[in-house]
Amino acid sequence: MITRLFPLMLLLAGCASVNTNDSAICAGLDPLVNAHADALIVDGGPQSIITGDKLITGYDAGCGK
Repeated sequence: MITRLFPLMLLLAGCASVNTNDSAICAGLDPLVNAHADALIVDGGPQSIITGDKLITGYDAGCGK
């Protein structure tokens, strides 16, 4: 039984050790968040304004904007 689970355990261990670069994530998301903010100004409805505000607030908090 353990020999069958060993490959799965190795796969999961490899996935768990992936490092991320927060500044690269923020840099990649920056133009998307800005475009979303612009779209909200142009044609955003009430629901998209609320969700957009939450998205941008979370992005600003996480990326130090």
